[in-house]
Amino acid sequence: MRLYLLGVLAAFCFSEALAATNCSTKGEISCYSCMGRDMENCQSGLTCCKGACFKLEDIKHNVIVKGCVNNREEDASMKVRELNVPLYWANKEKVKGESFFCTGKEFCNETSRLSLLASFFTAILAFVIIR
Repeated sequence: MRLYLLGVLAAFCFSEALAATNCSTKGEISCYSCMGRDMENCQSGLTCCKGACFKLEDIKHNVIVKGCVNNREEDASMKVRELNVPLYWANKEKVKGESFFCTGKEFCNETSRLSLLASFFTAILAFVIIR
């Protein structure tokens, strides 16, 4: 079981490094591109980006969106934006909220590793207890 978990963690790290390398060969940065209910579960999808990565928090609809904008935004800046993403459960209202931009490194719109690892190990612990 331990060997399996180490393999899964190594594969995750390797795939992330490989994806980052593919974007950097084109002179772009790698960004996560996803939509979800919380930051920890929105760590998937890859976008090669010429501009800046962003995280948008729509408090009203309880939605997180991560992605890329083509224009260069100032690192650590914030703007209120409305995305052209209609939400079927909210009468086709669009995602709107504070966007936080970053350009400093690959996958800069990620959740901290500590938070991601804590979620991973919590899920494993729950599985072991249930078994």
